[in-house]
Amino acid sequence: MQTSVLIVDDEFGLADVTADLLKDAGYDVVLAINGKIGLASLAARHADIVIVDIMMPVMDGPEMIRRMRADPALASIPTILMTALPEAIPTGSAALQDAVLVKPFSLAELLRVMARLLGTR
Repeated sequence: MQTSVLIVDDEFGLADVTADLLKDAGYDVVLAINGKIGLASLAARHADIVIVDIMMPVMDGPEMIRRMRADPALASIPTILMTALPEAIPTGSAALQDAVLVKPFSLAELLRVMARLLGTR
């Protein structure tokens, strides 16, 4: 069974390219354009790992992760927070996400982080 990945990002170009690269690497990928839709996607379909942008309309990444951590069915899903602005990472959020990637990042870097997080489950 393929590892399922949920990518939550309102930057369609980056999300599409990342999704295509992960699909080529053998992952099952679903996209969502904001945290609210991302949570709805998780309610409808399991994901093994979530990659979420910090800044999005409707619901941002940190709020989505807070809601995931508050839900026993979602709390253990590893999360990667990504941002183009490292200064936008909320202080005190280290307990929320499992990893942070600063855009632009390489596919190799993303795959390394994903392997580390998925290996700890």
